Amino acid sequence: MKPMTLPRMSIASLLGLSITFASAVAPAPASASDSRVLTLSYNNARYKDFFETTARLFEAENPEAHITTLPPVATEGEHLTRTFRLAVTGELPDVSFNGYSHVAIMARRGLAVPLDRFIADEKDWAESGLTPASMEATKVRGATYALPLESSTPTLFFNKDLVRRAGGDPDHLPPDWDGIIELAVKIHGLGNNIIGGFFDYNASGNWTYQAMVTGLGGHLMNEDDTKIEFNDSKGRRALDIIRRIGQTGMIDMSQDQAFQAFSAGQMGMITQSNTFLAKFEEDSKGRFEIQTMKWPLVAPEGRVPIGGRGIMMYTTDPKKQKIVWQYMKFMTTPKIQTLLVQMLSSTPANTIAIKQPEYLGKYYNDHPNEQIAVGALPFVTGWYAFPGDNAPRIVDAIRDHTRDVAINKAGVDEALSAMSNSVKKLLP
Repeated sequence: MKPMTLPRMSIASLLGLSITFASAVAPAPASASDSRVLTLSYNNARYKDFFETTARLFEAENPEAHITTLPPVATEGEHLTRTFRLAVTGELPDVSFNGYSHVAIMARRGLAVPLDRFIADEKDWAESGLTPASMEATKVRGATYALPLESSTPTLFFNKDLVRRAGGDPDHLPPDWDGIIELAVKIHGLGNNIIGGFFDYNASGNWTYQAMVTGLGGHLMNEDDTKIEFNDSKGRRALDIIRRIGQTGMIDMSQDQAFQAFSAGQMGMITQSNTFLAKFEEDSKGRFEIQTMKWPLVAPEGRVPIGGRGIMMYTTDPKKQKIVWQYMKFMTTPKIQTLLVQMLSSTPANTIAIKQPEYLGKYYNDHPNEQIAVGALPFVTGWYAFPGDNAPRIVDAIRDHTRDVAINKAGVDEALSAMSNSVKKLLP
């Protein structure tokens, strides 16, 4: 998503506060043991200005509070490692912004605080703008452990020129995998080593593979994490769709190589996060136009795993919890969600911010390619993380077997059996 072209003063007027004023009235730092002092943790230095700005804005509205931030680490994996280390030393942050795939990990380890009792006390929670689906995506075994800050969804990107040359209509793309694969076959048939479609099996945490399974109404494991479920008929169909995409000229390549091929006009369709839209548009500028499409949901119960990050509470201090909860709600309000888009070009999670013209409504109406992602919010589910210390090895195993199917190195049944056995051996 490209940054919104709004004048800087419009941000301040939107919030009803001057950012400069908010900084000026911020309370002086107090002791970390003070129940008024909140410690915040996150990864990715690109978010630093956003979290610092919103901290000062929160303090301006809540003079009794002061927010300090831990230095951001680079990756989600490093963030997870630091959190585990701080838990051992008794120095957990009070509130943390983590990828959705980490919510279950923190809940299973007893580090994240369930939020249901706080939500139950909010009489107007249904009017908050957070969709039931996005809230459901933050649940673990029925309990809520995070509030959604931002979202991303698996998305299909098409080269409009290649679609037209193959006889398709980029404004009316096929709605299901059968039609998409048929179109990709025709694009590959144009010759000149053009790849019809590319299934990105290298996506972090098996995200696109999960999307293929959940989009068919399937699950990776059962509700209590004791039995795998991706080895059923839906899981088999997911691998078969990946196999068929692979037969449209797909070859084994890294993510960077695939991105380069798509941006160079040598690929008709690629699966990736909607957050790559700005990169793809910039890299393909002057060559072709891009059309995005929501991930096909084949079954009525089909869903897509949500990406992005949620807000989790770690503090067990009742006094701090009250302030942390106010801060968590503050970060999901339409005005802060709008600021999130303006400062970071992220995809918000609050539908009021998305729909209302005084926030982002006009922007999304004017940018249909970006509207695709927010239109998927009612259909998201949690980004599943496997239990146990072997979870990273499970992710690698699934990626390797999925790749073998996509590049025609293994058949569907062979790969599904091998994948199932690999995962079973690595589960706790």
